[in-house]
Order: sequence, then C-alpha cells, then structure tokens
Amino acid sequence: MASFISKWIPGNPRVVFTNSPNKPQEYVFAATKAPKDGTYISWNSTPQLEFGFNEATNNIKRSTFEFIGATIDGTRSWVTYKPEENLGPGAGDKCLWDFANMSNTGGGAHGKFLQADEISDIRDGDTTVIGNILAMEYLGIPFDYFGFDTVDTNAVRTMWAQGVINSTTRASLWYRFPNENPDWIPDGTIRLMAGFGPGQIKANTQAEPHCGDVRDHFTAEQTVTFNQVIGPSNFMSKALWLPPGTSDEIADAIGGAFEEAFANDTALVGKYGAIAGEVPIFTNRDVGTPTVIENEKLYESGIVTLKVENARILQKYFPQYIGG
Repeated sequence: MASFISKWIPGNPRVVFTNSPNKPQEYVFAATKAPKDGTYISWNSTPQLEFGFNEATNNIKRSTFEFIGATIDGTRSWVTYKPEENLGPGAGDKCLWDFANMSNTGGGAHGKFLQADEISDIRDGDTTVIGNILAMEYLGIPFDYFGFDTVDTNAVRTMWAQGVINSTTRASLWYRFPNENPDWIPDGTIRLMAGFGPGQIKANTQAEPHCGDVRDHFTAEQTVTFNQVIGPSNFMSKALWLPPGTSDEIADAIGGAFEEAFANDTALVGKYGAIAGEVPIFTNRDVGTPTVIENEKLYESGIVTLKVENARILQKYFPQYIGG
C-alpha cells in the first residue's frame, strides 16, 4: 500500500512504512503518543479488540480509535476437497448440515470430516478452532481434528493431496480458487459446504456460494455463543486506524483516499492481493465504525463464554496439548 497510496491521499505525502512487531506497545503508542494530524496510521492483521480489556494496554478500547478502512473481508467458509471421493456418493451436492446427527458421511475414503490447525493455535484456544468444533458439535457431524506444526494455505493443499485432511475453514480460499485453481469449482473438486461468518459469504468471480450460512441451522442460544466466539476476532482483517482524538474531517479524508484507491487502482489491488494471498474487499468507515462498536460489545459479553468453551474443548479433544 505504501508504494501506491500517496497519489490518492490529499497533498500526495511521502509514505514511510515501519514494521512494529510488538503489537501491545504499538497499540498503546498509537493511542497515547502518535500524532493526531493524519500522519500516523496503524495497520493491523486483526482488530485487536482484546487489547481494550487488558491492563497491559491500559484498557484502551479499540472503538476510541478512528477506523478508516479494512482491506480484507474476514468472512470465512467451510471448504471440502473432493467431497464425493472423501465423504461418499452424493456429497458433492450436499451442505454441512446435511450430515447432521450422522455417525458416518456415507462411505467415502474418510467417512468423516477431517480438519487441522496449528498446535499453537489449538493450545492457545484460537477462536477459529473453537468455532469450528462448536459448529460440528451443534450439528452432530462426524469429525476428527488434528494438530500440526504448520497449517497455512500451502500446507492445507499438501494435506489435501496426501489425504490427511479433507476440509478447511478460512476467510480467503473461496475467493482465491477462481484465480489459483480455476477448474476446481466447476469440476467439483472443491465444494463450499457452509458460510461460517461473521459476515455473509459472497459470490466469487466464478460462482455463487454452494451453501448458506451455518448459523441458520443453530438454535438461538447456539448462535449467540458462536457469534461471541468467532465474531470479534474475525469480523474484519488487515484494518487501518488513526489515533483516538483525530478529527472526523481528517479521518474522512484519509478513509476516503483508501476507499477510492482500492476501488480504482488496479495496480494496487493486484499487487496487494498477490502479496497478501487474499482478495482485497474494502470495508469503509460508514460500515466499519459501527461494526467495531458492535463487536466490541460482543467480545465483552463473551469473555467468560470463550474461556469456558476453550477449556472444555481443549480437555475433550486435545488433552495431549494441555500443559505442554
């Protein structure tokens, strides 16, 4: 972004990118010491709502910052690889909830859904891990969940090819397949079996989602818990913020510049997507600002729930990682 954004910001300022690896320190600096004249922008992989409830970050709420945009849609999708081969005949036309309350998916090579995440994420109670398992429990589908040292996108593709797992839940893959594997959706190699929130999964450049949102098949109570778990950390990704106290006039100008750039600068969007490995979908201030407030409240209301479910799931499915 630093290479492209200058021409879109009023005055065309020189943009200097600095990597600040210690997230809590940068968060506090941005909130308390950074200039409020539009010359300092924070860019973060996650919304970091938890910092607003942490003494180490002075309990400074994320909602006090000026949201100026998010570049990646955090909505996730459950994607299954070779469903007919791995889950059984007819699986290529089914959704996740079609396997509810079944002990076997129908006689495929695996007969159940196989997912994996990194051991560190499992041990730390990553919200994606907790959310995935809650959904599978709520639906009563047959599954196994594995832990590995590395479970990035390349590792997932390798494990698919090796037959180690057959599914994954991620934010970007559904949008990437038309570019990276253009045959996989048309020929049935890949099936999107559920949208997994926090937003609604959208069409990619090749197809409409095969299935709807998993939350439509939960009870009201289950939906509340699921949203508390997966929403606050996933509702947006790669977000931009100005320090608290920055004027609306400045925030609107900077936010408008980024929105215009991501709408019109094909070189920026192409380069950004290639490096990030994700398709840029921009969220502007009008949408993002109230969404931050909404999810901050959701996070606060779910702090206890998240701890309880994390402890239960770790003990039930991954006791080998406790205390290690």
